[in-house]
Amino acid sequence: MKTNFKQQALLLMSLFLILVACSGSEIDGSNEESPNPEPEPDKAAQSIITFDNPGQVIDVFFYDIKQGNKNLENADEANEIFNIDDANGLRIPIRGENKIPAHPSAGVVVEDMYTDVLQSITLAKQARGGKELKIFASKKLDGQASFPGWVKDGNGIIPKQYAILIADFIEFMNSKGVTIDYLGIDNEFIYNEGNITPQKYSETITELRTLLINKGLAMPLLVGYEDYGPDKRNWVKTLMDNGWGDTMDIYGTHYYPQWRPKTKLMADLALIGNRPFWSTEPHWDGKADINDFDEAEAGIVAFWDQIDVGMSGFMWWNYSIGNNVRGKLMRATSAPMLGAQPIKITDIDGESIEALGKLQTRAFIEGKTITVFAVNINNTERSGYTFKIDNGNINGKVTSLQWTETSSIDGTSRLLEVNGKNNNIFSLTLPKRSITRFILTLK
Repeated sequence: MKTNFKQQALLLMSLFLILVACSGSEIDGSNEESPNPEPEPDKAAQSIITFDNPGQVIDVFFYDIKQGNKNLENADEANEIFNIDDANGLRIPIRGENKIPAHPSAGVVVEDMYTDVLQSITLAKQARGGKELKIFASKKLDGQASFPGWVKDGNGIIPKQYAILIADFIEFMNSKGVTIDYLGIDNEFIYNEGNITPQKYSETITELRTLLINKGLAMPLLVGYEDYGPDKRNWVKTLMDNGWGDTMDIYGTHYYPQWRPKTKLMADLALIGNRPFWSTEPHWDGKADINDFDEAEAGIVAFWDQIDVGMSGFMWWNYSIGNNVRGKLMRATSAPMLGAQPIKITDIDGESIEALGKLQTRAFIEGKTITVFAVNINNTERSGYTFKIDNGNINGKVTSLQWTETSSIDGTSRLLEVNGKNNNIFSLTLPKRSITRFILTLK
């Protein structure tokens, strides 16, 4: 009996020790982790950003005062645009239309009719401080009364006469200490009576070159042809086919979000060789009867259309620094572009931005700074949407600025933690009908 009891006790003790050993726990109750724990896997990235093959540098961001109410009024306004937003140029009007007859005859410029323009130039220069400011002069329109009678006939402008008006303008500006760096002698062909065909354009430029040489003035770089949109009337093809390409140094076009003629734009770009491409009037509508966020998406993706095919300069028609959603979004999406290059970014519903109402993403790099945009104007909330920097590490936190239809007009600012084994992942929920900007720095 005693022997059986001892055997049972030993058996129970053996079972207890086996159970303890199998549990992986020390008898004293401590729970020591494995010295080399398996790392948690990185969160799956929904957008991957690759920066090793950037696109065209955007080196021109001008402010446009051709619209009458956009002249600079004071130093504070100029500081916002040319210092804080860092615009590096000014697009100004060449007048002479019926409403403002600043060029009534050959050799005559009515100085008072350029007072507002000269004030804007002075304020912009002061705001830039020691930084460069370029001036781009472009013909101001007034429908079918855009040119004074002495420079035109029943068939539009007379090249020899129109060249005199332009030379008078350049000479006048030079007398005020203003150098015209860039020149556009036509503007939206279909909305003026000038009928500046490629032949008339080239003849005007030839005459102008002679006049400026005789006046001892430098010839500006030439921006053509600034029409209502690209690839109209085979204008660029005709210019090039006839050997007049030396009269256009920079290709410029206007681009409207309601049409987005990207295919036509690419047709023009195929003809211009290595000339820079500027969007001389990208449009972002501000109609009172249309939702600001819908217009924002249309304006932004129309802008990106052009960046995608090599745009190096832009100057919004009706750029706003106003205390409203349109102004805040325009500044947030424009100011980071100067000096930046587009880089590849994927997203969950494809990289194409042709259709509205999907997730639209683009990314840009300047030095070690990457700026990412996510435009989510639809009814889908994308919870914890994750971005990953491919072959790169993020230094510090990511700054985000997000707008929704219920946020303040200033948006909501956050500092986001960086995750991943290589500190290259960040996440944020993209609410329905939201626009978000991220800024990060690479190590």
